[in-house]
Amino acid sequence: MRKISITACFISAFYFGQAQPEIAKDSVKSVGEVLINTEKKIHVNYLNIKGLEAPMSINVLDNKTLEEMNITKVEDAVRNIPGIHSVNQYGAFQFFNIRGFDDFVVLNDGIRDERHTITQSAPITNLASVERIESLKGPSGEMFGHSALGGIINIVRKKPTEKFTGNGAVTIGSYNTQNYTLGLGGAIIPNRLRFRLDSGIHKTDGWRNISEKTRNVAATLQYFINNHTELELFAQHNNDYFQGDAGVPLDNFGNVIKGLDYTQSYSNPHDYTKNKRTELKLKFTHKLNNGSRLTNTLSHYDDSIDYMLDEVLFYNPNTKAINLYNGAYHFNHLTKPTSNQLDYHFSFNTGGIKHHAMAGNTISYLDRKTLYKNIIYDGAVESTYPHFSNRRPGELSKIYEIKELLIGTYFHNWIQFTDNFKTLIGLRYDSFDGTYHPRRAVDEAVTTNRDKFHNFSFRLGLSYQPVQDFMTIYGSASNFFKPTRSHNHRTNTAFLPQRGFQTEVGVKFHKKNLYNITASGFYIEKSNVIVGHNILSQVGGANSKGFELDADFTIRKNLYLKLGYAFTDARFISKGQSDENKEIIGKKTPWTPLHTANSWINYEFDHALKGLGIGAGVYFVDKAYQNQFNDQYLPAYTLANGTIYYKTKNNIRLGFNIENIFNQLYFRSALSSNDLYSAPQHQAYRSLMQGYPGRGRNFSITLSYQY
Repeated sequence: MRKISITACFISAFYFGQAQPEIAKDSVKSVGEVLINTEKKIHVNYLNIKGLEAPMSINVLDNKTLEEMNITKVEDAVRNIPGIHSVNQYGAFQFFNIRGFDDFVVLNDGIRDERHTITQSAPITNLASVERIESLKGPSGEMFGHSALGGIINIVRKKPTEKFTGNGAVTIGSYNTQNYTLGLGGAIIPNRLRFRLDSGIHKTDGWRNISEKTRNVAATLQYFINNHTELELFAQHNNDYFQGDAGVPLDNFGNVIKGLDYTQSYSNPHDYTKNKRTELKLKFTHKLNNGSRLTNTLSHYDDSIDYMLDEVLFYNPNTKAINLYNGAYHFNHLTKPTSNQLDYHFSFNTGGIKHHAMAGNTISYLDRKTLYKNIIYDGAVESTYPHFSNRRPGELSKIYEIKELLIGTYFHNWIQFTDNFKTLIGLRYDSFDGTYHPRRAVDEAVTTNRDKFHNFSFRLGLSYQPVQDFMTIYGSASNFFKPTRSHNHRTNTAFLPQRGFQTEVGVKFHKKNLYNITASGFYIEKSNVIVGHNILSQVGGANSKGFELDADFTIRKNLYLKLGYAFTDARFISKGQSDENKEIIGKKTPWTPLHTANSWINYEFDHALKGLGIGAGVYFVDKAYQNQFNDQYLPAYTLANGTIYYKTKNNIRLGFNIENIFNQLYFRSALSSNDLYSAPQHQAYRSLMQGYPGRGRNFSITLSYQY
């Protein structure tokens, strides 16, 4: 049965007051093949709150929705969430602009992926083991610690079930694309030991001949020691390869330079990003007789990002030649965080007021090294461009080291004054201690910088239901902080931590199995903003104000419609500091389209054509500036996709998908003047901007089976 969780109604994976290790059951009924289910629980908050009541903006995309749209990447999935704009650079590095800011936290089953908080972007493997993707927009420091300004993206993996289940799929498509997924799960010992195993391979020669191959395998064991105590062990490993991509030279207005072919790769075919990652997690849950629950989660991952790319393209209009004067740039990020999170969930009453509360503590230690190697050239290689050469990383030349200790203590309380009026209070105290050894030659003396501070974070939310179980009016306020981990290039002093806050108001409507609608307005302000890439500056601040709408309708039992819209006006502002960078005050923040919209409609035939379904979707993305000066931008675009599929009674499904139906030329992201550098003698030929064209019209066919 196809189940689409549209707006979540429970915020947490936990169940208050349960004492038996029973499988959670959805208390909803299907509407044809489309299910608007608000009884499911999600992980982007700690408390057991119905989504209709929750004073925050939450979105969920489940794996059936992803399957229907033939989505295998997070960057493509989040296009269906209003207010999130995904960016991919250099062929592998993904990051997200949420409500106008690129400060966000990616979670894997609620565990922080620190790579994005350090360098903003990182590779993410394919979605073979993913059950759903959740988002919580706006500052969330009181829940997840530092860096969560724009919001949270939580990647939730599939869990074991008591009933034996399995799935498999094979996809072939344009650019010699091949996807293979396989999943199995069930009880090894009934009511005692369960397992889940998922694996996936995605490989393609790629649009513009930019190839990639991602491979992963995930395994989970759940052991119920008794009716009160449970252990869960999770492990995942991925081994991914992405061919390097420097993009296509553009002018400042997002137009391809005359004479160049945007379907061609201009990068050296030997450039690459390789990502290997092993992740381990052990979770212990004990339920007490009074209905309270103790949970401890210990996690560790070992991540390696090995990268080599000639990042800057030089174009000579006289010779019509592309040159790579800078030479290849290499690094290897080695990231090894270990964290432990202890939570205690409990309920109590004060008079006639009900409280569902949670107190907890988290300790995390981050050990990260970046190794830089010299490049060895092995001579020319046959290519359309004679400057390409075989090359590989050589001896270690430089090293950069980070060590961070974070201790966080938090308390959350969901207070139910009446059935109609409720309040959420969240408080968190963080102690952050970072030690940094700046990049140095291997034979150079070690220098040390220190970044140590304390921070209080909060969330206050109010929820009022004028019509119970149908309509909620809510308001909330929350804040965030982010350690900078960087220094001013001119003064060699540490930048101040970035801080911010948000206020949000909204209204939610829900009619079971018919519709789910959330409309929200927000204001975010951020201080101590850092801009630039190769040369960093700290300016006064920025603010963002906007409106978002997310709506899902079951118009008829076999007709489903999803609509999303976001208006985001984010600009740099003065905060009464120095006049440095005053020329950008009033300018829009990079990677922030003013308007975005998404839609998807799905219809399943009945009677003689039962089993046949069709779907179509449209995305609109407005013009997006690419730097803080607003003198470079990518133009707006509209993209249309479609699908037709047939599903048999025994759960065999054959699907056909088409992306970019009208074969539009559009650019999803770019490297701006902030990212491009050169020696003075080559400055005249350096690209103004290097863009990444979206895929042209392409097709795929998928055969899948579930049981």
